[in-house]
Amino acid sequence: MRKRYWAGTIGVIRLGVVAACSSDEGPGANRTVSIESGNDQFAVVGSELAPLVVRVVDANDTPETGVDVAWSVVSGGGSITPATSTTDAAGLASATFTLGSTVGTQEARASVPGADGSPVTFSETGLASAPAQMTKLSGDRQAGPVGAELPLPLVVQIRDEFGAALEGVDVSWNVVTGGGNLSSATTTSDATGLAKVFLTLGSSAGGQDVTASVDGLPGSPVTFHATARAPFAILGGGNNVPERYTSDLWVHGDYAYTGTWGFRSASGNAVKIWHLSAGGTPTLVDSIVTAGIGTVSDIEVSSDGSLLVFSAENGSGAGLFLYSLADPANPAFIDSVHVGSGLHTAAFGYIGGKRYIFAAKNPGSPALIIYEIDPLAAQPIDPVDTLPVAANYGLHDTFVRDGLAFLCAWNSGVLIYDVGNGVNGGSPTNPQLVSSVQTSGGQVHNAWWFHSPSGEKKYLFVGEEGPGTIGGSSDGDIHIVDVSNLNAPVEVGSYHLSGAGTHNFWVDEARQILYAAYYNGGVVALDISGTLSGSIVLREIARIMPGGSGNTFVWGVMLANGDVYASDMLSGLWQLKAP
Repeated sequence: MRKRYWAGTIGVIRLGVVAACSSDEGPGANRTVSIESGNDQFAVVGSELAPLVVRVVDANDTPETGVDVAWSVVSGGGSITPATSTTDAAGLASATFTLGSTVGTQEARASVPGADGSPVTFSETGLASAPAQMTKLSGDRQAGPVGAELPLPLVVQIRDEFGAALEGVDVSWNVVTGGGNLSSATTTSDATGLAKVFLTLGSSAGGQDVTASVDGLPGSPVTFHATARAPFAILGGGNNVPERYTSDLWVHGDYAYTGTWGFRSASGNAVKIWHLSAGGTPTLVDSIVTAGIGTVSDIEVSSDGSLLVFSAENGSGAGLFLYSLADPANPAFIDSVHVGSGLHTAAFGYIGGKRYIFAAKNPGSPALIIYEIDPLAAQPIDPVDTLPVAANYGLHDTFVRDGLAFLCAWNSGVLIYDVGNGVNGGSPTNPQLVSSVQTSGGQVHNAWWFHSPSGEKKYLFVGEEGPGTIGGSSDGDIHIVDVSNLNAPVEVGSYHLSGAGTHNFWVDEARQILYAAYYNGGVVALDISGTLSGSIVLREIARIMPGGSGNTFVWGVMLANGDVYASDMLSGLWQLKAP
């Protein structure tokens, strides 16, 4: 049976007499005290009741004047005033009882030392107040396989304005995202104020949300988040670059381009060109081999697919290289610039109708070098500005979006520059610092400014690259920075994979999944939907070591054509089915 809760402030008064509990001995034993009125009232907890009144008479039933009556609260936690009142000419004395927060019986007492019937007890009933708050109690942030019922129920608690649990309140439950199923659309709070439901996850991997709501209740609805897990699958590729260590990758259309690093049995001076088939097996069709360099460290294709750019390190020819992709199977050289020991990364940026490259000059004299790119110009790669970076190791990757450049400046943290956004008057030829943030681990390598499907631009994902040995070990976490206020970024969460470290990553913004290249940890998929805080280890969707133990050291990942492509330093290019 559902419990009533009261929406008003004053209850009904019922009159009655409670028999004396005991008799006190002493002066005044010829007196009698009894309840006159105010017993057996019903009112909302916390309410002030009609006065409690007692009558004091002598042995002849004549009212006694000037007798002190002591008042006290016996149970329920309420209050009574005054503590002592004096009988009037009619022998009556009264006090005001304000109920406590306890739903049910509450008692107050009137005492006249030595009088028959003393003390007398008033028994009142506190009614539950209207619902005032709903709290998400348990069941949030669970994970399980797609299509499975989560092990723990989603639980809310309903309380009134005094914090008392409310029974009999209907709570509506609704699946917001993920397509899962609930054990009930409506559940009712029990005697402890708890309402719960079980969630069976939907068939799609990633974040899934359920809301609990009570009409008109402040703070309603509350949202529960769950992560549905599904495995990666290998579609093809792998063990296809035996002579070199594979570095970065980029996929556009039916072709993929991968770089090479250092020296294996051959120098890392090659860009591999792959044709991609529906069957999933990348096929090597050609290579660009560049003399005078030792590593192709970063590679990217312009958004329209017309240009290929890669940065190169080590050797006399290190720098930036630009190719035409008019024939994507046979890139045609356009231009190059040579920069000392070379450029570590190079990222396209599109600002004011022009195309730029934001390149990271290596440590020693680290700097961000910005080039305007125009393949039809007399100088196709035209430097327009150089921004020195503190030699605190130096600059690594740079992420450019919406006229903002996020510089991963290693031990200096992430530097956010206006390069055409307008927030601080910056441009590609005159970058202006907006703010900076140092994540907790140092050695900042990579970043991604996440734009959710709703248009929210709240989170920056930062990868920290710690020390490592190819094929053996690595270290470094993903850190989550709230940049909803670009002037005051703050770290709010992280992901840690024990015994492994992150390198590059890619975000499927439509599905709100981050794919991380985790070196010897393989490829990791993380659910990044909704509100993020603290550790997001439970948001891991899937993980795979494509080359197997001892043959996996993933440098980069990219989502393209509905699949995930991974470049592994040891085992080459892989094509993976996304979870």
